[in-house]
Amino acid sequence: MQLQLGDIASEGWRLEDVSLSFDLLASDQPGLQLEVASLTIGDYRVADLRLTCAAFELLPAAVDCPDGRLSLSSDAVSAKALPASFHYRFDTRELRVSLSALPLAGGRTDVQFHQADGQWQLKAQLAGTSPGGMADLLGKLGQAVPALGYQGSLSGRLQVSGNGAGLTRISWDVQLRDGGYSNAEGSQAAEALQLDSRGSARPLAAGWRVRSSLNARAGMLYAEPVYLEFSAARPLELSLDLDWLADRDELRVRSLTFNQPGVVTGRLAARLQPAADPPLRQLTVEIEKSSFPGLYDNWLQPWLAGTALDNLETEGGLHGKLVLVDGQPEDLQLTLDKLSFEAPSDQFGVQGLDGKLQWDRKGHVHTSTLAWQGANYNRLQLGAAQLALETDARSMKMRQPLVVPLLDGKLHVEEFELDWKDGKPGWLLDGFLTPVSMRAFSTALGWPELSGTLSGMVPRVRYEDGVLTLGGTLLVQAFDGDITLRNLRIEQPLGTVPRLWADARIVNLDLKTLTRTFSFGRIEGRLQGRVDGLYMEAWQPVAFDAEFATPEDDDSRHRISQKAVDNISNLGGSGLGGALSRSFLRFLEDFPYKRLGIRCRLQNGVCYMGGVAPAERGYYLVQGRWLPPRLDVIGFADEVDWAVLLDRLKSVTGGDG
Repeated sequence: MQLQLGDIASEGWRLEDVSLSFDLLASDQPGLQLEVASLTIGDYRVADLRLTCAAFELLPAAVDCPDGRLSLSSDAVSAKALPASFHYRFDTRELRVSLSALPLAGGRTDVQFHQADGQWQLKAQLAGTSPGGMADLLGKLGQAVPALGYQGSLSGRLQVSGNGAGLTRISWDVQLRDGGYSNAEGSQAAEALQLDSRGSARPLAAGWRVRSSLNARAGMLYAEPVYLEFSAARPLELSLDLDWLADRDELRVRSLTFNQPGVVTGRLAARLQPAADPPLRQLTVEIEKSSFPGLYDNWLQPWLAGTALDNLETEGGLHGKLVLVDGQPEDLQLTLDKLSFEAPSDQFGVQGLDGKLQWDRKGHVHTSTLAWQGANYNRLQLGAAQLALETDARSMKMRQPLVVPLLDGKLHVEEFELDWKDGKPGWLLDGFLTPVSMRAFSTALGWPELSGTLSGMVPRVRYEDGVLTLGGTLLVQAFDGDITLRNLRIEQPLGTVPRLWADARIVNLDLKTLTRTFSFGRIEGRLQGRVDGLYMEAWQPVAFDAEFATPEDDDSRHRISQKAVDNISNLGGSGLGGALSRSFLRFLEDFPYKRLGIRCRLQNGVCYMGGVAPAERGYYLVQGRWLPPRLDVIGFADEVDWAVLLDRLKSVTGGDG
């Protein structure tokens, strides 16, 4: 017997061209075959359904097929003779369907469908499902999925509920093993991921609410510029509660808690509008606990690549809170706990940094403190100190002068202010340096050991837009004389290739004190000089015009040792030193002189040489007195390779005597 039932529909689903065939003459139990031209659930359509029941039960109000076989065909999935069961009540239109081992996206899926009283529910148990296959399936169903070469195996439970108006709830409890993906540009990638996720989603009046948890226990993830590795000892645990408000085109993250042992624990809330400018309308991040170097290596360093804060050695911890509104900082509370960081090659660093920083954009005045056990800049060691600060909406200032031990002296900071005008940070510093021994200073910098002391004024040093400038004249008192720097400008002082411009003046330096330090030979007298247009890259001279000479009005004792004569001769290329050692003058320990000096204009790696006065076929490096024993040192090399000159300087200052 065959029945043509036509179309059967209820809220959320529709069967077209339904026919039933009964074999009522079977010897044991009657058989049934159900054929459906198409089944539509929402926007999803399956064609050519055929359910065969070798045994079925037909009642006045229902038909039941407990053990059948199903064949179907669609763009997304096709199958033949799947184990299936079927139950339908004519009076209530209740429908139950179950399928076993449905071939779906490279795996096998058990499916159960139930519809009654205008409600329907679909349950799927996934086993060995391919994420790549799922992406293809969704694409065939009209859902756009990024082409990322998905890999891995997906298993777990998926449940979808709905009614005539659409979906009412989606829930899942799934596991991904050996997951991975990558895009063509290489900016997104993952390998060997082990993920567990559980959650649910339900519709709102105009959107969706999602609650989910995720645990990443193995593998790696790269989302430019962040690179993360997960392990059983260091998983990443997330718990998410968000709303998608379609009518406002807004994503509202009500809460996202995160925990990565040994790295960071905290929570955030956010409000995003993708079409707005800026898209991030509000963000609140609370760090409850963090540990370095984990936090720096995993989350901070990728954003600092190419800056002075890249490639730091770190330890310690911090916690705090940051609020952003319309992409701009609104509130900051930060507590540092024994935080230390060190740049490569002792470029700069801070040890044992403790304290609390508070700031908000509303104009409230906050007091903050910072204390450290030590610090260094280019191998110059600074001692422990405590900084008292006052912050308002646009600046941070010292509340009282700061004294920082520097080697065996002290750096007095009379004024310090940090501001962020137009969103760009800058700072101003004014202070002075009490005497530091040149021995300690030169040793720290790896120079030949110097004698004397170093002190001076540090007038209104300003840093803005990556450029450090001097508001006045920097005065350094050393070797019983004065050294002044003007027009000082340093670009990217903490960068890998800082650039410096300056002009310098040297007034009345004591040569005896200066030369006592080096293995150059003894010279008595005074020295003055200038360095104009100094330009350095990575702290190495590239160009300058320098001149150093005995002052015209110097009435001090002028004597120069035989060793100093030899070394000056070598610098100027005069060759006098060898001749001197073979003459009667070798019996003299030192000689009087009238004036001495040297000039170098560095350009394109060449030093254009000069002395205190012109001489026949050269220039005077040392000009003797008229009275005997008279000694002149004359240079003949007008041009000297800068690298060669540096080697000569190292040679003449590195021996004994």
